[in-house]
Amino acid sequence: MPPPEMQKRKLAHICDLVSSSLLLHLEPAPSPPRQLTREGERQLLLALSTVNKTIRRWDQEEDEWACELFQETLSDSGEVHSCCLLPEARPYDGFGCLANIVSMLVGFLDFCSDYVKHSAGNILISVSSTLIKFESIWIQFIELAWGAIHAASKCVHNTSHSTTDSNSDDSTSSGTRITSFMTALSEHRLNTSRQTMSSLFRVLHAILKFLKQSDSDLKDDFICLSIHQIHKMPWNLFHQLHAGGLASCAKDSRFSTSNDSAQSRILTGSLLQLLGSLLDQSYLRDTDGQDMFVKLVDVVPKIASLSLGGQHDGSKSLYQYLKHKILMVMMRLKPYIQQDCSHIVSWLKLLRRYFGDLLHQPISQHIAKPENCLEDSPFLLDMVDLVESQDKSTRHLQRQAIYLFLSCSICLSYNRNDGALQCSCKRDECLLGHKVQGCSNHCNCFGLSEISDWFQKCYLNGSIDSKSSSFALSFLELYMEEDDMLFSILLQLLDAPLVFLKIANFETKELVGVKLFSSIFDPVHLFHLLLFLLHYDHMVLVDYLISRDVGVLCAQYLLRCLRLVSQSWHAFVDDSVYSTKIEKLNCKRQRISGDKDSDRASSSNQYKNGSGCDKEVEDSRKLFLDAKKCLYLLKRTLEDLQKKDLFPYNPKPLLRSLARFQELGEQG
Repeated sequence: MPPPEMQKRKLAHICDLVSSSLLLHLEPAPSPPRQLTREGERQLLLALSTVNKTIRRWDQEEDEWACELFQETLSDSGEVHSCCLLPEARPYDGFGCLANIVSMLVGFLDFCSDYVKHSAGNILISVSSTLIKFESIWIQFIELAWGAIHAASKCVHNTSHSTTDSNSDDSTSSGTRITSFMTALSEHRLNTSRQTMSSLFRVLHAILKFLKQSDSDLKDDFICLSIHQIHKMPWNLFHQLHAGGLASCAKDSRFSTSNDSAQSRILTGSLLQLLGSLLDQSYLRDTDGQDMFVKLVDVVPKIASLSLGGQHDGSKSLYQYLKHKILMVMMRLKPYIQQDCSHIVSWLKLLRRYFGDLLHQPISQHIAKPENCLEDSPFLLDMVDLVESQDKSTRHLQRQAIYLFLSCSICLSYNRNDGALQCSCKRDECLLGHKVQGCSNHCNCFGLSEISDWFQKCYLNGSIDSKSSSFALSFLELYMEEDDMLFSILLQLLDAPLVFLKIANFETKELVGVKLFSSIFDPVHLFHLLLFLLHYDHMVLVDYLISRDVGVLCAQYLLRCLRLVSQSWHAFVDDSVYSTKIEKLNCKRQRISGDKDSDRASSSNQYKNGSGCDKEVEDSRKLFLDAKKCLYLLKRTLEDLQKKDLFPYNPKPLLRSLARFQELGEQG
């Protein structure tokens, strides 16, 4: 690390450059955004570009040469130089320059010109790249960027309370003088808006991207600091502003009812983009103190309410983008919600409220078409309304939403609470009349109620075409397009029998529906369906196993599933056991509910809810023989790869499971 004296000179060097080139453009503005003439915008963009290029050139050249170039700007003793500091400022230590640089550049982030905001943000990124070699000063730079975000939120909410100030004081280290920075913002008459906050979030996102690409040791410091700052954001004030609760914002034409919602969503979109990068899976594993990610679990519902709540009559693409980002953040935070069942309940309510359309969307993507028309044929597009063809991005969101929903519901349903976890759950009288053993604070009942409600809308109340795939088959087909999601949902559904065991002795209409769900997603039967969808091609399984993305998930699934097959060998050999079990539960549900109209679901000669709807899966014996052949070939291929030392990891546990399967197969 360069000596402190060189660090001070470098800061003073950049501060002089920014002040001399840009300060004259920061004229006081009555209210944001600051307007510019065409000529004024051109001159400002030239000045910003010159500053950015100069800083980047200095960063690429030798530090000693860069400091000597402007050494005349510093006194021999390192006292205060030409930057705008307070008269009572202490002897020059570099922080005054840092505060001056950040406060001036932040002032340009609220100009009306997007080009100006982009150029000012690029300078902040260049300054970060230059200061990163001065670790302690760079951390102060990041703290000041977050301090500017808190200051911007205070200006947006137009409140004189000290909430933001206290948050800012708490969010910075004891060595920084945040008061001086706030004074520097005031010196430049900074009047910020949500555009400033959005721009700063994008700047921080770009800095994090640079840290990851360069594999910097400061990456973990940035993540910890940013998560702490996001947790300290004044979310209550944001909700008041979004709901129009602050009268002062109504006086600003930019915060009108029509534009306010869009501005809020752009702000949350920038924050979600940063949050998604902070939670990048490849870096979660390398970060110490992972408990800090639990702090973000409670933040997700607040962001979802801010971005998805209220009317969304604006840009449909922006609304879809926000849903995508929120689901992505939830997917990455999922490992941390199981520490407290109240987090699971909160997320279930969030999914039901904002993603109900995706949860209850038809599972099957079947579109009726003439038998003599090939799939994806251009003639098909002329005959089928394009509205009926679901967008691939929507199917991706549907997969994520259903996975999160079932994962949370199943986890909550069979969770054995010891009474230490406290949470508030929905009280469903139908379920609470038969309280489930081990339920604490009705968490189990809440999970069962959610499963019952989802399954009722997606399956029991739906009509399934006799020519389409079964519900379980259609469900797997939904996930076949994404390998990682496929094995994630298959691993989760391995726990479906635990839900059945939890409620085995109860026969209310709602609980029988849950039993039906647990039986339809029977892991042994799903294993049959998976092999069927793979056309019993063992090489596809090999490709899954050696894949960097899904290899571990596939190996985990096969190991657990083969163990279940060994324990339920009779059901694997004779798949008709599955159909018989489903039919009995269907009859029991109809008898309890007295629903005569649903008799068609069980009286049909061709069973619609099992594997008998397709000719290829009618013969359970054929299912077993095809599956046995596929797994035998898989075992032989893995053994060959192991002998040639071509398998990327040790396959012995999987080979032992396959050997046990072969023994059972030869016996039966």
